[in-house]
Amino acid sequence: MAASAVEYVFVTEQVALNVARLEGSGTPEKAYTLATEVFREELDKIGVCGQVAILREERLDERGEIRRLKTRPGILSVGDTLGSGETAIDLAVEPVEGLHLLTRGQQGAISAVAAAPRGTMLRTPDMYMSKLIVGPHAKGSIDIDAPVVENINAIAEANGRRPSEITVAVLDRERHEDLIEQIRETGARIQIRPEGDLTPAIAVGLRGSELHAIIGIGGAPEGVLAAAVIKCLGGEIQAKMWPTQRSQVDKLKEYGLEDPEKKLALDDLIQGDDVIFVATGITPGETLQGVRYFRGGARTHTVVMSTGPRMVRFVDTIHALEPDAGTQGFQL
Repeated sequence: MAASAVEYVFVTEQVALNVARLEGSGTPEKAYTLATEVFREELDKIGVCGQVAILREERLDERGEIRRLKTRPGILSVGDTLGSGETAIDLAVEPVEGLHLLTRGQQGAISAVAAAPRGTMLRTPDMYMSKLIVGPHAKGSIDIDAPVVENINAIAEANGRRPSEITVAVLDRERHEDLIEQIRETGARIQIRPEGDLTPAIAVGLRGSELHAIIGIGGAPEGVLAAAVIKCLGGEIQAKMWPTQRSQVDKLKEYGLEDPEKKLALDDLIQGDDVIFVATGITPGETLQGVRYFRGGARTHTVVMSTGPRMVRFVDTIHALEPDAGTQGFQL
């Protein structure tokens, strides 16, 4: 790809710097609108011809009901073409993962983007996806069609542990009540998360992390972004689309996925080995720190990873947001 991985750092940093000021604001629509607006503005500066292939456009509201957030027309949508260059790429965009975490002043909100050559990302409507994600040690040992107990035992064995010595992340959703009980019966520990399955995917992919798997049904856009992470860090993801409406089945067929029950492997979600993933912390989290403001400036924490070259880099940046910031020395 023509653009370097570091160029995308400026995109997610700027999104984080802008929307982090809305921490605890109770205004998710305002935060989402601002994030998409900044994403568009910053992506337009990169020397690629990027098409938005993946974007989560529906969110849970304060009552836990799914609805499309109201944003100004044209801010950012699936199919939009962005960038100032000619190299054709696909973009998977997550303006804010953990939108309500941000606006409620809770930990774990990030801004993320993934890039790969045009036509390599699985096109999917904004719908549910069942996922099973593990780190490098457990690669080749899982089967999303197998009972939960078999997968937990296989993951534990692959990591050289007992089931009671591994930890699994599951979203806190009513649909996961039976799944959580099944995991508990194995003795494994569970992190029941209020929002976001992209952030734990980063943790699962890093060796030495005390999170070993992600199981359950979440957003399909986050599934493709998680696939970008796993492409870079190693590990395995298996997935199945989880349509809840006939229109979603029809849309999947329109995108070329004739069998909505097909077991999807990593290469089905993102083909090839040319992937970039970048995420910046907005509020404090387990892998990334949140934006920290000081008089006239701020500090951000970003992870950037790619498959070519194979690398993971943590970028700790101090930003002068006002002309005189830093003239007396930056605050660390």
